[in-house]
Amino acid sequence: MSGRVTVRRAGADEAAAIATVLGEASLDEAVVGWVVPDERIRRDRLTSGAEQTVGWVLGVLATGEILVAQDDSGGIGGLSLWEYTDGDAVAPGPAPEELTAVFAQAYGEYAPRMALVHELTQRRHPRDEPHWYLQLMVVLPDHRGRGLGGAMLAHQLARADADGVAAYLEASTPRNRKLYERHGFRALGAPIVLPDGGPGIQPMWRPAVTPVT
Repeated sequence: MSGRVTVRRAGADEAAAIATVLGEASLDEAVVGWVVPDERIRRDRLTSGAEQTVGWVLGVLATGEILVAQDDSGGIGGLSLWEYTDGDAVAPGPAPEELTAVFAQAYGEYAPRMALVHELTQRRHPRDEPHWYLQLMVVLPDHRGRGLGGAMLAHQLARADADGVAAYLEASTPRNRKLYERHGFRALGAPIVLPDGGPGIQPMWRPAVTPVT
């Protein structure tokens, strides 16, 4: 790690900046690459569609939390999206018709592929215990290897431990899985394998830690 990493909660006034970073940092993400295999279209959708993503970012901020990480180079270098699930068996989130509209706007002709990813991951998402769900975590290419991802994990997991709740995520690459394992996550069942040579998505669970009293 190079330099000092600062992690903080994002505010609604940063939605546009977050949308831009999210698009740029997701260009080479494994699942996004499978959803939109055409690199030219993927770049256009993710970087040129930042304005369309702002509304979605604001929605996440309304129901969950976004952490941003910065190092000595300044600016937002990475971000992570977290949602708290209270253990209700009913899956939270927007109605199916709302999701269809969001996917269509964001992914165009590739919307069915994103819908499939959502369906498969939702089937495996545990619902019977309160936990923080890491929806996604990305770091800009020129900020990688500086500890931003680990710092964001440590920040939110410290909160989870203080509250005595578990954490859950889906790892999309072996490298990410190793990072999550170093922070106490373990595989939860077999990987979710996407069709047509897609990546394996590994559900991972970190048990609740009993707070020290």
